Amino acid sequence: MAETKKEKLDGVLSSLFQVGQIKACGIVSKEGLLISARTPPDVDARIFSALCSTIMGAAEAASNQMTTGGVSEISLKTEKGTIVLIPAGQKAILTALTDIDAQIGLILFEMESQAEQVSKILTGV
Repeated sequence: MAETKKEKLDGVLSSLFQVGQIKACGIVSKEGLLISARTPPDVDARIFSALCSTIMGAAEAASNQMTTGGVSEISLKTEKGTIVLIPAGQKAILTALTDIDAQIGLILFEMESQAEQVSKILTGV
């Protein structure tokens, strides 16, 4: 039996978690709807999705206004970790919440690869 899109997307999130140092990750639509997520009990995945979409939308609006090209990644460093957002095709965003001491370069490298997979899964390519 062939894997469903949901199973494939869950596999992407599992692969991302294997990098380590990630507390939560998810795939959200550009409109802020939750597609798939792996979050601890203290993180509301739906609220996280909506906020990530808002951050990406604001970054894209700023980028367009300043004519600096498309947004390729956003990292937001906080007291307790880093929130990383990467576009996954035209309609989705791959998100991660990392530990405070996470190796962001390694996580970004893996997220870029997984974002391509998400785009392919969602477009059926």
